[in-house]
Amino acid sequence: MEFEEFEEFELNLKWFSGYITEPKTNYTEQGLCNTKFAVQLKKNKQDETTFLNCILWNKKAEEFAEKHKKGDMVTVGGIITTNEYKGKTYKTLDVKIYN
Repeated sequence: MEFEEFEEFELNLKWFSGYITEPKTNYTEQGLCNTKFAVQLKKNKQDETTFLNCILWNKKAEEFAEKHKKGDMVTVGGIITTNEYKGKTYKTLDVKIYN
């Protein structure tokens, strides 16, 4: 990774903390485990609630589902990226879980 790429990575990395919805674990037809949940983002009681959807795969997904339940506080980090779809540019947040 070039130095310029590293600086861009650092600038785009965002961290969010909040309470989670109930983790839901599923298995694909190929036997891969995934766990989905959302993190509630809200500055104070007057603010509108936003949910940040998250997904974990494989062993990390199983471990997370065993340890966490609805209402647990977690911190997730993600990189804001730009993607193009049908000629339009969209900003997305690719969530990585660090715990």
